[in-house]
Amino acid sequence: MADPPVVIRGLARRFRKVEALRDLDLEVPEGSIFGLLGPNGSGKTTALRILLGLLRADAGRASVWGEDSLSLSAATRQRIGYLSEEPFPYDDLPIDDLLLFISAFFDRFDHVRAGALRDRLRIPRDQALAELSAGQRRRAELVLALAPDPDLLVLDDPLAGLDATVRREFLDLVLEFSRREGKTVLFTSHVLTDVERVADTVGFLVGGSMRLVAPLDDLKERVRRLVIETESAEPKIPGELSRRSVPGGVAVVTAGFGEPLLADLRARYGRVHAEELGLEEIFLAVTGGPAEAAP
Repeated sequence: MADPPVVIRGLARRFRKVEALRDLDLEVPEGSIFGLLGPNGSGKTTALRILLGLLRADAGRASVWGEDSLSLSAATRQRIGYLSEEPFPYDDLPIDDLLLFISAFFDRFDHVRAGALRDRLRIPRDQALAELSAGQRRRAELVLALAPDPDLLVLDDPLAGLDATVRREFLDLVLEFSRREGKTVLFTSHVLTDVERVADTVGFLVGGSMRLVAPLDDLKERVRRLVIETESAEPKIPGELSRRSVPGGVAVVTAGFGEPLLADLRARYGRVHAEELGLEEIFLAVTGGPAEAAP
């Protein structure tokens, strides 16, 4: 059985007094689009850098197709496309020169594919990268990441600060890249509507540890806000993520929703309303719930 593209086990990393990662586990299946979510400082970028062999972990192991991240072979590195949150270097060159430059490092670099991507995303050919608008530059950097035809695309918050039109065009290409070509995508983003649009699986990184991982459709099915009208002692809810008092009762967000739970609560407390949640509300419940909420 082939190794998954991404496997992380027990990863830990500390920067002086700051614990960036703590016992992090993560596995990304072949052909999936995995959205890694978390508040600022939760360790997302650190995890990606360790995965790519750009940073050493204090404990644990990260691997790409079974190869340790600190000793990736040249063949495996050529199968990875990476778009950092930082600008692409060598930005004094136009797109065609940059494509020619990076083609020397990839055995299966496809110049026809690269030219088609450049034209499709309307990248000016006579301007240096540094002279392009923010949206043009980010699209150009995506072309540079996709041109070598990677099997794993790693995107670290690639759409920060871009307008909705650029983000949609960018995401359409990423979605096509994965769905039509069967490639794997691992990305972080602070724009949850973008994640909701393309990801099939999401993981919530909180305080350097993975709090919750689930297919997005399944997550929306089993995470609900339950408004329980009761004056009795606060009910204990399986899978509770957060709670707050409301007039006449309590509102609890749970990751263990199902019809049996709803029926049981109604039998015990009477009036119980179940409300569907979007990804943003789920994110807030998972990452920003009260300290006493069960993980």
